Amino acid sequence: MAELELVRALLAGPTPPAISSPATLKEWLLQAPANSIDRAALGGLGASGVGWAFACGYEAALGWLDPEATRGGALAALCATEEGGGHPRAIRTSLAPAPTGGHVLSGRKSWVTLGAHAEALLVVATTGLDARGRNRLRVARIPSTRSGVSLEPGGSTPFAPEITHARARFEQVAVDETELLAGDGYDTVLKPFRTIEDAHVTAAVVGWATGIARANGWEHGWMEEAAALLVTLRVVGGAPPSRSETHLLLAGALTASRRLLDAAPWSHAPEAVRVAWQRDRPLLDVASAVRAARLAAAWQDLTGGES
Repeated sequence: MAELELVRALLAGPTPPAISSPATLKEWLLQAPANSIDRAALGGLGASGVGWAFACGYEAALGWLDPEATRGGALAALCATEEGGGHPRAIRTSLAPAPTGGHVLSGRKSWVTLGAHAEALLVVATTGLDARGRNRLRVARIPSTRSGVSLEPGGSTPFAPEITHARARFEQVAVDETELLAGDGYDTVLKPFRTIEDAHVTAAVVGWATGIARANGWEHGWMEEAAALLVTLRVVGGAPPSRSETHLLLAGALTASRRLLDAAPWSHAPEAVRVAWQRDRPLLDVASAVRAARLAAAWQDLTGGES
């Protein structure tokens, strides 16, 4: 779906099937467009709320990162955060060579979004320390049903309460060499995923708000800005996630999305939608410190610190 087709689908196309559960999310992923931003935005258009829009964006981002994880409409979950946090130095889950070949995965994860419903788990693990004493990380893609994997209900947030989180335990889980994602786990997964996720989740939430706009007759000017923003996110979503130029474009798109959503005519929406939006609005501010650091580093790279 090209950019102009996305605009037509958003503003005048048929409303996608309602997404309000893991089952309906899977149904959408089976029929969704190949482009991951289109998948996020149009899934958001049909989402029943911000939480399920987030889920559309999250799954689209994971599909961008590792298409195999979401093949056939499968739900996936990234397993990174541990008791000490999500920073590479906090990773204690280990991936070690098995005596009979392959690898063995052991450890715990404290916060796995959609973990209870995921069929594929992308698990960040350490293979030991490098010469500078830093964690060497790899990512394994394993089925959630594999022997040694256990998932239990985890924590919650005051926003998007319909999206569940789990705690995961891995006890001597067998991992084949073919199940390891290529490259360093930090450089190819953890570091770029925040950029990828930001672009896709924002596209999904703006798509959701566009659905509210269509259903409630919001002014065309607001919808035009939403469409223009989503086309920008489509460009960002296809750009290399580690480039400074990508980070600057994304920062501008995130700022524009907040302004657009905050300025939306929410008074012209059902009361239940307004109440839910006020509850879920903080979702957009999660990891704001990480975004600020990423943007500062991008400007430093592009200008050498010049103002």
